[in-house]
Amino acid sequence: MVGGCRVRAVLFDWGGTLMREFPEYPGPMADWPRVEAIPGAREALEALHGRFALAVATNAGASDEILVRKALARVGLDRYVSAVVTARDLGTTKPDPAFFHAVLERIGCSASEAAMVGDRYGTDIVGAKGAGLRAVWFNPRGGRPPLSHPVHDAEVRTLPELPRVLEGPFLPDLVETLALLRAHGVPENVVRHSLAVAGVAHHLALRLRERGVPVDPLLVHRGALLHDLDKLTSEKPADHGVGAGRILRSRGWPALARIAERHVLGAQPETWEEKVVHYADKVVEEDEVVGLEARVTCLSCRYSAEGEKMARALPGLLALEEAILGALGAGGEELLAELGGLDPALPPFVPSAGAS
Repeated sequence: MVGGCRVRAVLFDWGGTLMREFPEYPGPMADWPRVEAIPGAREALEALHGRFALAVATNAGASDEILVRKALARVGLDRYVSAVVTARDLGTTKPDPAFFHAVLERIGCSASEAAMVGDRYGTDIVGAKGAGLRAVWFNPRGGRPPLSHPVHDAEVRTLPELPRVLEGPFLPDLVETLALLRAHGVPENVVRHSLAVAGVAHHLALRLRERGVPVDPLLVHRGALLHDLDKLTSEKPADHGVGAGRILRSRGWPALARIAERHVLGAQPETWEEKVVHYADKVVEEDEVVGLEARVTCLSCRYSAEGEKMARALPGLLALEEAILGALGAGGEELLAELGGLDPALPPFVPSAGAS
């Protein structure tokens, strides 16, 4: 499901997503001496065929629709695809929203009912999100997205994972998440803090995943963005985690709820996602990375009645930091400098903090 709207159509990038690219071969793929489908492509398309409208949406400049279909036929994939739209035929390319809208018009589907699957983050993923679609990042090598704030809705390492992912539910996307914060009256300084925490937490999660730690960076990012969702109405510092959890559970996001509930001082995070958000929140003061002790000092001054509780929480936080540093194989000062240098920029289609 997509924001309450079922996915009806799936758009696939072509080269690198459905079929292998061989840079040594010039000209149209249909004429190459060797063509190969990406492993799992046939299995995925066969499972999706009949349940979704399937289309190829490609920036191919050397191939038109006929040539793309000819290449697909060589590996037995053409039978599953109802439409092929190429940059050569359209005269425009991804990430231009006009490209995506032309594909949607061709298959008779709205953007809210469509998902783009592709391996290129800038053209396929950022482009699709800018046009109002959902976006599933095909990331077989487990690379990092080029943005501190990821915009994709899901990530798959293999194409056969797609049927499960497309049935949803998806996490709220970046635009929806920021809109939810503002709908609940979260002040803009807290929104900026949440964005900073999310960027830090997502970076940590990516690094942990690269070290073999079982953590979901996208869940971490969205959980960090929403950890202060109930900040405005809660009377005590610890209460806003419970309030945010209640809101998120009512929307069907229990994993996000648990992250919110367990980010407050004194809580005991259990999963890696919960631990990473808990830690990231405790090294970011306002929207700057300051480190644990400086952050706890600021919180103690801000909530003087809770000072003793915060002092008691510091040893546990230092132990959590040591566990994260150990998993990363990093030093504390080195990590803080790395986190402080993250680029906080949002994509152009995402309203920034302070926007109405």
